Amino acid sequence: MTRSCAFTVACFVFLTSFNIARSEERAIRLSNCENGTTIRYPVPLLRGTIADAEATTLVVINQSSQRDTRELKGLVHKGKFKALTELVPGKNDLILRAGRHELPLTLNYEPQTNPYFVRMIYMTDNTGDTKYQSSVENDPQDYAAKFDTALKIMQTFTAERMHNLGYGRCTFNLEFDENGKVKVHTFKGDHPAEYYYAMNDGAWFGHIGGRLDRRFPMETARNVVIAAYTRFDPKTRRVRGHTALGGGGMALFGSGGVFTWPSSLGDVFRAFMDERPVDPTRVFDDSAGRSTFWAMASTTIGATLHELCHTFGLPHGRDPFDIMTRGFDHFNRAFAFVDPPSRGRKTPDEFSEKEIAYFAPVSGANLKPTRWLALDKKERVYPPQIFQDEKSGDIVIEASYGIRFVGLDVRGDVADYISFVDAADPPKRLTLSRAEIRKRVGTDDVRMRVMDNEGLIEQAETSRLLRTAEFVRSWHFASTTKSWTNANAFVSVSDAELKAIEASATTAPLISTKDPFVDFLPRFQERQTYVAAYAVRTILSDKARKVKILTGSDDTLRVWLNGKVVVQVLALRPAQPDQDSTTVELVAGKNVLVAEVSQAGGGWGLYLRFEDENGGSLQLTDDGKLVALKRE
Repeated sequence: MTRSCAFTVACFVFLTSFNIARSEERAIRLSNCENGTTIRYPVPLLRGTIADAEATTLVVINQSSQRDTRELKGLVHKGKFKALTELVPGKNDLILRAGRHELPLTLNYEPQTNPYFVRMIYMTDNTGDTKYQSSVENDPQDYAAKFDTALKIMQTFTAERMHNLGYGRCTFNLEFDENGKVKVHTFKGDHPAEYYYAMNDGAWFGHIGGRLDRRFPMETARNVVIAAYTRFDPKTRRVRGHTALGGGGMALFGSGGVFTWPSSLGDVFRAFMDERPVDPTRVFDDSAGRSTFWAMASTTIGATLHELCHTFGLPHGRDPFDIMTRGFDHFNRAFAFVDPPSRGRKTPDEFSEKEIAYFAPVSGANLKPTRWLALDKKERVYPPQIFQDEKSGDIVIEASYGIRFVGLDVRGDVADYISFVDAADPPKRLTLSRAEIRKRVGTDDVRMRVMDNEGLIEQAETSRLLRTAEFVRSWHFASTTKSWTNANAFVSVSDAELKAIEASATTAPLISTKDPFVDFLPRFQERQTYVAAYAVRTILSDKARKVKILTGSDDTLRVWLNGKVVVQVLALRPAQPDQDSTTVELVAGKNVLVAEVSQAGGGWGLYLRFEDENGGSLQLTDDGKLVALKRE
């Protein structure tokens, strides 16, 4: 063979191989990620097209994995596909196979280093019975597998929908074991199921939160709690032990729909296509009236994510497809191409991209800066401040690390927002006049939520800020702290110890805040969980008189006046102004007020103000005098 012939053959072989590779690439196309993409969570959703419109199956093979999820079947519909794969840490060499066509894909999985994470807890009653109610014959009761799968696809959904908003694939971190499974903590309650059934939702939520806090602290975790003892009573047609609540450090949901949840990643697409009817005479039908397994799985998994997002600080929204509204009913659509038949509709419903559950722009802008979606560790810093400028009356926001998001909520729902999420250099100070707030949302009585560049949050009611002068904002802080080892009791403080606390505080400088809420966190950096700390003020009265002390605290509060306990509130609670009201008697001359605030975890601080016997507001000046204030 001549040299020129050899060259021609080599070129032919190269071009043929190249064209085959290009043909394979065209046969299967990815639309939502590229080769070599780095993923920070284990289960990416792959979307794309298959040139062969007749193809009915697509399989993803992770050649780098030896897990039982190494090979997963995707969903194909009219030349489009959606598929899941589970990654192992490091480089993952994947093959997407549809018929005789294959597409190689490399994805890199770099686990998050974010110390803020979501924890999964399955709570039983005092019998320890983990069985959930089910209409499935011989149900395997594989709750741990169902929770592993549900939490992973919630994490995937969050990443994908945030990516669609232009924020990258940021999502919350999960607690994994060495095999990549979500850790499911089974927690036995102290009481029989009937005890919990007798509680209203708020009391039940508070009881469980208080019971879990010591074992599963919520300072850097958000607890998703599913109640094992949820039961539908066919005789009364009522469901007991069910709720859907989220806030603070916990999301609480009933287990009535768990029997419809997928038990593995390979089961996800089947679960969201399962047309079996829900029997409302046997089990709780929580399917938004659609009465099928697929719809019940969609609503209950979506609603659990909704409640979890409340713990991240998201309020309800107004967009019908936002997860923070009833958009959670359509959670399934992120993993499907049609809604299967259901009650009242005998044919599949092919929806548009705009009808898939998502995070509305306001929810996405609110989520993006949070520490819960930070991916990597951030240093702890002092949070933003919200206060009223006492001269102009304007509301001022200050954040030394830059303001990323300001939410304006009216009656619990987001009404408007200001976002600096995309700003290279976010502002450190923002001033809003009452007129501007009214123009934006129709009222100046709003709840403001501010998040800074470090993902730290501050919240305030403008109605409270407009009363700033009424609150005691200047305190002497004692250097003395005491361990609070039992959340069901106050710490022990003797008369001699109380005197030592007073002495320690009165020699310390008077520290003032602009906000009515006196935040203990920046004052006690060394110890911020299971501890009691003390703030002291001296009140100078020209005569003996009665006054009312109005207080609010996070968490437990005890107040002494002249050595006598006058306020005792043993509770794990978020602080609100005027949670407690107590009438006390001041003596003529010097009066010493000591406030003890005991901290379990999370927020820590105090509201305190005074009123006269007629309900008139009193201001405590820095020199210790009580002077009358006039409200606007």
